[in-house]
Amino acid sequence: MKTSCLRMLAFVMCLTMTPAVWAQWSSNPLKNLPLADNPNGSDQVQPKVRPLPNNQWYVSWFDADPSTPKPIGYDVFLQRLDATGVEQFPHGGVMVADLSNSSTEDYGLDIDTAGNALLTFLDTRFGPNQQVSASKISPSGQPLWGKKGVQLTFSGTDFNASPRITGTTDGNVVVAWTTNSNTYLQKLDPNGHAIWNKPRVLEEPGFSYFLSDLHASDKGSVIVSWVRSAGFSGAKELRANKLSANGFALWGKKGLSIYDAGSLQFGEFPYFFSDGSGGAVFAWYSASPSLQVFAQHIRANGKEAFPHNGSVGSNNTFNVRVEPSVSYNAATDETFLFWTEEDSNQFTNGLSGQKFDGTGAPQWSSTGKTIVPLGPDPQIFVKNVQTGTGALVIWNDSPSFGQDALKAIKLDGAGKTICAPFSVSTAPASKFGLSMSTAPSGLAAVAWSDNRIGNNAIYMQDVKTNCKLGQ
Repeated sequence: MKTSCLRMLAFVMCLTMTPAVWAQWSSNPLKNLPLADNPNGSDQVQPKVRPLPNNQWYVSWFDADPSTPKPIGYDVFLQRLDATGVEQFPHGGVMVADLSNSSTEDYGLDIDTAGNALLTFLDTRFGPNQQVSASKISPSGQPLWGKKGVQLTFSGTDFNASPRITGTTDGNVVVAWTTNSNTYLQKLDPNGHAIWNKPRVLEEPGFSYFLSDLHASDKGSVIVSWVRSAGFSGAKELRANKLSANGFALWGKKGLSIYDAGSLQFGEFPYFFSDGSGGAVFAWYSASPSLQVFAQHIRANGKEAFPHNGSVGSNNTFNVRVEPSVSYNAATDETFLFWTEEDSNQFTNGLSGQKFDGTGAPQWSSTGKTIVPLGPDPQIFVKNVQTGTGALVIWNDSPSFGQDALKAIKLDGAGKTICAPFSVSTAPASKFGLSMSTAPSGLAAVAWSDNRIGNNAIYMQDVKTNCKLGQ
């Protein structure tokens, strides 16, 4: 009798302690994994996804929850998932910062060499003027730099914007941001103390230098990109530089001009990716020439692998193209570029892609590969990651308002279809803000915001190497 009772007690305890079964990858595209789904009118937006070396994941987002004490603002949240998609923090994530921001800007999420999450964002906790601060969160959800993190800016009048953060290979951290019209960078040690005696400043008289992106590179260095412009209506040029572990410019005092043949699209602040060998791969689209997509690969020594001003995705002069997504296969030195294709009047939409060899020469014909022909449905928010010899592409097919579906296709290096277009999320909703990455195992994951519950919530879905969803 005593043994039977003990077994019954253990069974009950197991039931009460076992995580809910829904908190893991879903195999049903109608029921994606919810990470932040407060149904009370919360606005849960701008997820970012970063994989960990052990095939786990960090995901961050903003949440403006009307049930919290006023003033209501967009608070910063973080969740960690194990390799099977089970949430390691309480459902809804841990709050990193309780803010009163009435709107959002871009922000930064990365990891350090110890597996901690690194975040940077505009912060209202230091006074009415938004400051830049950074936080380090342990894998158990603990704030390692204190509840308010590390403050990078202090002026009560300066304009600060869109910070980025990256964990460097030497175990430290670099934060970059825009203040007024210049880009600033500071390096922090593992305890959050400044390493450089003063922030490095990227500036030029008569020009604005607005931060675009930041990533760690080799030997403790970082690569930073920015948009250079002379006034509101001036041409928008994309530039980049590499800073050593000690903060010295390695690609010249003024950096490299990635694109100066015309102008970036207004409001375009392109992301880039490290090539894993000390260089970086860039993609962008232009206003001049009108709506064209480009890619460029800069080697570790600052030399352009592609022609100056990049290689175009397609030379089809009848159509235009926007919002490119780039990935890179280091084993073959090949770059993959995918984008939204549109007719010249932007009435019809499709999806196309291109592969470049190590010199920037197009491999999928001079006009690229058509994946979705031009049609009435917008094919938007295109993302891709390198997988196998080719790429996995995910995009939003929007046949009508509130009926968006996330779709995917897998191609090999020759552009042949490995997995025909399949559904990633079919729950009727407006979907936006996609963030996508791959784990060391090859598992891909995408997070986004959609309003299937009546307000914006955060969802996530895995895609295995065989294009199946879930476990």
